[in-house]
Amino acid sequence: MRLEGQVAFITAAAGAGIGRATARSFAAEGAEVVVTDLHERRTRETADALGEEFGRDFLGLPLDVTDEDAVAATVREVEERKGRIDIIVNNAARNLPAPIWEMTTDAWRATMDACLTSQFYILRAALPAMVERGSGCIINISSGAGWVPFNSGDSAYSAAKAGVMALTRAVAAEVGPHGIRVNCVAPDLIWNEHLARIYPADYFENLRSRSVTGKTGSPEDMAHIVTFLATDSYLTGQVINGSGGFYMHP
Repeated sequence: MRLEGQVAFITAAAGAGIGRATARSFAAEGAEVVVTDLHERRTRETADALGEEFGRDFLGLPLDVTDEDAVAATVREVEERKGRIDIIVNNAARNLPAPIWEMTTDAWRATMDACLTSQFYILRAALPAMVERGSGCIINISSGAGWVPFNSGDSAYSAAKAGVMALTRAVAAEVGPHGIRVNCVAPDLIWNEHLARIYPADYFENLRSRSVTGKTGSPEDMAHIVTFLATDSYLTGQVINGSGGFYMHP
């Protein structure tokens, strides 16, 4: 119960991946989790499922993180209903891969908006109250693609995820004097049921062969790292490599 009583705001938390696993991990540690996601029905169902599992109510709010007005309004709503936001997990992302010479401007902007600009919107909306209170914890989800591209056609995604790493360090330096920690997790491609419907089975076999641990990372593996960062009281400005040794960043 290391997060008991803390309000945790998580984006893209109603899918099959890291966001939902993190919501469950935080709930197990006692946090008042606010589930946000673009998909309204799944958001409601995820909040209800957490409530059934842990025996208390959880707030679920639909949110398009690329809509700056919606982000500001949702952050205000959470602050009004819960009194504050203690932890933010910026998990939302999107990838529209294409060779750079074929990529449309719309695809580039959509990837940047979902992966990077959305985090700016949320930080801008939530940080004033954190600064005033003198405490807070932010965990941004990047990707190992911010260091090395995983696949051909990932130029926009890789650029956006590298931007998340830089944003993490810059904001950590800005808000550290106000008692706020900002860190980042950079996973490899993490297996989940949704991706299993998109990629062939041999793709994940290849992932396992690249990892020195001999396994493919799971959403729960990443949730453990995020939970550690949320419960730690010292680390800030760090990018944690969650690739199972596929890429050993120096």
